[in-house]
Amino acid sequence: MAGKRYCALFGLFLACWAGAVTSLAADTLRLNTDIFPPYQVREGETLSGTSVVALECIFKTLRQPYSVRVMPWQRAIHEVGQGKADGFFSATNMQRANRFAALSAPLALEKWYWYSNRPTTAEVTDSELRIGAVRGSNQLAWLLEHGYTVEQQVSSTEQLFKLLDLGRIDTFLADQRTLRTELTKLPPALRPEYERFQQYSTLGVYFSKAFLDSKSDFLQRFNQQIFFCLPEVHMLNDDERKQLAAVHDKLFNSWPERDEILSAVNAQNALHQDLNIPAIMQLDRQWRDELKKPDAPLINSVAGNSLSEWLSDQQQKSNNLITEIIVTDQLGLNVGLSEITTDYWQGDEAKFSEAFFNRTDATYQGRLEYDQSAQGYQVHISSQIRDPASNEIIGVLIIGLDIQRVLRANGLTGVN
Repeated sequence: MAGKRYCALFGLFLACWAGAVTSLAADTLRLNTDIFPPYQVREGETLSGTSVVALECIFKTLRQPYSVRVMPWQRAIHEVGQGKADGFFSATNMQRANRFAALSAPLALEKWYWYSNRPTTAEVTDSELRIGAVRGSNQLAWLLEHGYTVEQQVSSTEQLFKLLDLGRIDTFLADQRTLRTELTKLPPALRPEYERFQQYSTLGVYFSKAFLDSKSDFLQRFNQQIFFCLPEVHMLNDDERKQLAAVHDKLFNSWPERDEILSAVNAQNALHQDLNIPAIMQLDRQWRDELKKPDAPLINSVAGNSLSEWLSDQQQKSNNLITEIIVTDQLGLNVGLSEITTDYWQGDEAKFSEAFFNRTDATYQGRLEYDQSAQGYQVHISSQIRDPASNEIIGVLIIGLDIQRVLRANGLTGVN
């Protein structure tokens, strides 16, 4: 079983295709990496880790021969820029690489936290706190790109723990999962006392633009396979769901009762009471066709109404907490929206049906959704809209929230 999951490491060179390859084909994809547990891990004479296993699954399905070389991280990146390799992994978004390569959809989702031993509620800045980082890490690259001064660069997370314990640094930035993996091997006394959420960081493969130019549909096919090989990347844990629910209840719990929403939904339900499924599908096709045309009467009738104007205003005032708002009628058709949607009918999607047909009035939280263009994550939370006179469900309110801003709003917490 292990032979199917891992590829043999010969010195610093690894050749893989569906578990084994005896010679490199002419179209072999050349990848570089460095050792970053738990994504790339050296186990004796083998290279393993979650990203290595994921790539084996993806390339096996795509029938793409590939090779992997292990080397220092900076050299791994430089070789791709020089055309000596076709890609490197596992990497977060970095400005210098974007000039010569394109980042795939996520192989992993990291949760970056600031760790410290004092309960400061101040934002981390390079002028007030001494920052440490692991040399060559994605965190160090991000810190330097964003203007932070890094006082101590070390070779391992364990050294960061020790520097923090000795008071030689005030804080460091690390992936929560990686940190907890390291902490299992160390004495409890070295555990940082406090953590503050900074951001989600996606880790993927940077493919050189020269390689992608030679295979125009490769990146799309690669990204599609990620969702089959790594479905757990897009899952929220219980604590994150609780925080989302708390923010939603505090800010938006009363919205389904607002007159702006109720009057618009009731008016559209009256207009649509005789619509059948073929008519709904025809309207949905018209909406999607209008997205490609300058003349868009159906889209404009929704996007330009008073409810949509109010929803857009609320989104703009949210300081980017809200990613989108959709109000539907009882059929799942758009009544108002803050952003133009890709379709007119939400009735066939979970964010409508799971809320509308819920036997209780509990909100429905959707899955974590990744926007490749914005390189960010959102979660849709859906609430029933009930007529105050009859208590009947007349529509659904769908609010998209930026998960990173929700977690940042939670502030400083103790480390368990």
